[in-house]
Amino acid sequence: MTGPPPVRVEKALALMPELEALAPLRALLVSIARPDEATLWSSSGPYLTLGKRGVHPDELRRRMPQAFHRITEHLQALFKAYVEALECQQRADAPGVVAALLRAGRLEEDVGREPQARTWYEVALRVAEALQDRRPEVEVLRALGYIGLALGEYAAGARQFQRSLALAEAEFDQAGATAASEGLGDVALAQGQWGGAQAWYSRGLRLAEAAGDGPRAGRLERQLGVLARKQRDLGAAGDYLRRARERFEAAGLADEMASVLNEQGLLDAQLGRHTAASAAYREALAWAQRAPRDGRLELSIRLNLAELDLEAGRLLEAEAELRRAEQVAIGGHLIRRLAQIYTLMGRLRGAQGDETGFVFFEQAIELAKAVEHSAQVYHAYGVFRSRLGQQDEARAYLERARELFDSLGEAVERDRVEAELRALSA
Repeated sequence: MTGPPPVRVEKALALMPELEALAPLRALLVSIARPDEATLWSSSGPYLTLGKRGVHPDELRRRMPQAFHRITEHLQALFKAYVEALECQQRADAPGVVAALLRAGRLEEDVGREPQARTWYEVALRVAEALQDRRPEVEVLRALGYIGLALGEYAAGARQFQRSLALAEAEFDQAGATAASEGLGDVALAQGQWGGAQAWYSRGLRLAEAAGDGPRAGRLERQLGVLARKQRDLGAAGDYLRRARERFEAAGLADEMASVLNEQGLLDAQLGRHTAASAAYREALAWAQRAPRDGRLELSIRLNLAELDLEAGRLLEAEAELRRAEQVAIGGHLIRRLAQIYTLMGRLRGAQGDETGFVFFEQAIELAKAVEHSAQVYHAYGVFRSRLGQQDEARAYLERARELFDSLGEAVERDRVEAELRALSA
């Protein structure tokens, strides 16, 4: 006798209040959700989205001790960091207090709890501001800057990096000034301010080279390569990425090698060298497996590989890669990144002439929190609607994508959308 059918994830989540205390339970529910076996390999798009998966309450009950164990481990680590801060306070070791509080904040960042991490960093900042040695304050301000960047609070992040830079320069802290310059470049890049990003990355690179800091110089060269690719200066992009790779190979940094090879794949794809791009992505995956597990990096590589397969018309390979990416996102609780996966799934359905692809775009729009990701979703959805002959709907989505790309300073993407809008009006 068969038991009751599983509960759809979208219905299960609708019953769960948006409370911080329930975040681990929400993550567990998502991680154990399974697609209907009868439709797993069908072309029916709706059954592949997260919301259409099923979950059995009895399995959730059985797996709850695992969730409790993870929560307990995380809390133990946080409590330990706090006790270490207290012990340092007892010994009048204020720099040690700051270091312990920073560790606690980074523990929160590692599990995607940026607002909680910021709270720890703000406590650390109050302690650091009273120190004669300003280097701990430089480090805390930089940590706060990256929290602002992660949350899309670019102005706040830039202010923290600027304060960090000013203090580092006053203290002749070259490493701190280099790192703050990199942070300011990252903020400018995220906002589409290419000139500012170029200036800050170049400044940081000069400082890193003067200090003989090869790994940081490599990261800055990688970012300069990203910037050059976005500006379509593809020759310069290749030069920067080659130099970055040489530095990372010499240092044996697996995660950095994976990141730079991922960027090399994007550059090769933009140059139309699909075979080289595929090889770069696969080498990046191999390096990523040697590094400490980083779901975000693996997911980025797999999404780029899937997009390459999609553009080359290798639809079955693209779908298989997207399903692997979906499992990485769900297993690593990277739910926001599912927006990118479902956008590509929608494009895949469009290439197959399957109208059910709209389900993927609708869920991607719901999941997309970042403006950049929203722009990509609206653009792809507009193209999908256009292929179905739904011109009015296509125009509305494309116009929204144009607005978002314009706000990001993504001139190349904006121009592409404008060309598509002109084609609709022709």
